[in-house]
Amino acid sequence: MYSVHIASSMVAKSRLLTLACVPRTSFTKHFRNKREAIMLTMHKRPRHHFRLLTVLLLALSMLAAACGGSDSTETKTSATDTESTETEPAETEASGEDYSDFKVVMILDGSAEDGGWNTTHLRSGRKMEANFPGIDFSFVEEIEPGQPATNAFQDAVDAGADLVIGTTFYQFDMMDVADENPEVYFLTWAGFEPQPNVGHFAQASEDGRYMDGIVAGSLTKSNIIGYPVGFPFEEVNRALNAFTLGAREVNPDAEVRAVYLNTWFDPAIEQQAAEALANAGADVIAHEVGSQVYATVMAQNDGYVIGYTNDWSDFEPEAWASSLLFDWSTYYIEQIEDILAGEFEAGNSYGGLKEGWIEFAPYGPDVTQETLDLIDERVAGIIDGTFDIFAGPIMDNQGNIVIAEGETIAFGDRGACCQWLVEGIVGEIPAG
Repeated sequence: MYSVHIASSMVAKSRLLTLACVPRTSFTKHFRNKREAIMLTMHKRPRHHFRLLTVLLLALSMLAAACGGSDSTETKTSATDTESTETEPAETEASGEDYSDFKVVMILDGSAEDGGWNTTHLRSGRKMEANFPGIDFSFVEEIEPGQPATNAFQDAVDAGADLVIGTTFYQFDMMDVADENPEVYFLTWAGFEPQPNVGHFAQASEDGRYMDGIVAGSLTKSNIIGYPVGFPFEEVNRALNAFTLGAREVNPDAEVRAVYLNTWFDPAIEQQAAEALANAGADVIAHEVGSQVYATVMAQNDGYVIGYTNDWSDFEPEAWASSLLFDWSTYYIEQIEDILAGEFEAGNSYGGLKEGWIEFAPYGPDVTQETLDLIDERVAGIIDGTFDIFAGPIMDNQGNIVIAEGETIAFGDRGACCQWLVEGIVGEIPAG
């Protein structure tokens, strides 16, 4: 397997990963007593306007507005660009073989047409399907964590699945099903508990987010970049940190204003956040929350939008800047090949650019060739090991050295990072 594989013997470290292993549709409360973690499942599209958000938005609205724009419409792409959302099927590796006896069921927590997280997983599933002629591949949508997910996993087993793929944090919903069906294999995002027939996987989003940060830092004229995110979990904070490091490589004066929204998808709340950031002077907005309102608001304010595993270059072309895209197909294909060969390894896999898990949407018309050349250089450096995003010294936004000079965070350990924010981020991680 080409992805970084963390053996099950590392489960002693798994408690450090609890906050990183978060359902895209659930809220996890992480207690200081690391032996105890309670999953508090919320509705997948909460409509509660949290007090914290209100305070943050009021604070943002008091800041001076200053926006920049662009009139160019020509689209450029980097030499490192791979496929966008309209991905062509992968070439068949074994064109003469028939895999119709192998059944795969994918379980999505939202709509397959959400244009982001779930669309990415289904697109990856289709590429996997094309790699195995005749394979029986199907998917189910809108499956919330909790009992609905447990039922969906059991239904997949009852339907004869050989492999069931869970695309959000379904670990607590599927482990009993996996234990009772040792002949069936299961893959689930961001899990950590060991089970002989279960593989857990998570993405090194920092690899792609650093490049998005380079784009943002090169485009901003106000030096204010907005960044609404969902929940204060490790994966979210890690991506936010990498984005900021990338932005400040090309623009040391840039500041990234982080707003934690306590939701993965709520257009009303997201609209308020986007407008507040624009009014506060942000002329670039990146995000790790699900709706398209950021593209609309930036287009209305002559600014730029940076997506999160989506391609909105056709939706608001003049406002479009960039987005990393996750490609899970490499992982899916590797796991099926291992299962068929009788070589499946349970445990955790973590992958980024080097492992082929991250690609990029087309870049927007105002992204310069100079910026694209730097991105190419940084991508090549990550792949060949000559560039390290988290090479010290790195300071947090409270003035503390979090990574000393000469030190770093090993790639396989990054899943436990971060509960701190780097210098250049305006905002703080909510308590609790």
